[in-house]
Amino acid sequence: MLPKPSSRKHRMIGEKELQITAFLNLMVVLIPFLLITAVFARMTAIELTVPPETKTTSPKQQESRDTPPPVFSLVISIMEDEISIINKDTTLGAFKKDAKGFYDFHGMTKLLQNLKQEFPEEKSATILSSPYVQYKTLVETIDAVREGFPDISLDEL
Repeated sequence: MLPKPSSRKHRMIGEKELQITAFLNLMVVLIPFLLITAVFARMTAIELTVPPETKTTSPKQQESRDTPPPVFSLVISIMEDEISIINKDTTLGAFKKDAKGFYDFHGMTKLLQNLKQEFPEEKSATILSSPYVQYKTLVETIDAVREGFPDISLDEL
């Protein structure tokens, strides 16, 4: 009796169909998911500006300048244990942490509202933050300041 011929030697090479059903299922789920998350990522972004670079000018250059220096320059300084609201060199308010470790954001908001009533045309504020301040504190400060002063600049203390 003769042995049965091997099927490996005589395998017919033919066209095979690509199985792309699994890939299409993945795309059907993935594309809407990516589109939806892109919209939400844009909604949760906080739009801020970078403070302008301060250039040293000579007294002659300052005299020749047509625009007067700003009357009001709001700076909020955030340190580990205190938030200070400053106009130029004058401290307008300081808010320390309470016994539970929280700042008085309600009092800070009232002070900022009073400042907005005194200077209604002013829209900018600069927030100076220590590198060791918690992110939550920084975001809460930005939210409190943004109500009256929407043009916020961030910088490191």
